Amino acid sequence: MSITREAAYLYLCSKELTKMNKKLHELSKEAQHHGQKHASATDEGSRYKHAKKHHKATKEAQHLLKKHHEMLSRIKHHLVNYNHALRKELKQ
Repeated sequence: MSITREAAYLYLCSKELTKMNKKLHELSKEAQHHGQKHASATDEGSRYKHAKKHHKATKEAQHLLKKHHEMLSRIKHHLVNYNHALRKELKQ
């Protein structure tokens, strides 16, 4: 790809990565909240409810973290391509 296409791809990936980071932060906050609610619950019904919500939030965060790592590897790949295209452009 040309240098402009690589730069555009890196920009779009960085925007998506920013969205993922924000969602991960929200999910970790939610999981921590439900974990504390589960620990401080008195009756069995609310303990189960908060444990279920905690489990759901942690599973979703793990899935998102996997996608996050895939996105990072794609960014690294395209960064190498961008640097190569930049050096090629500067040689001309």
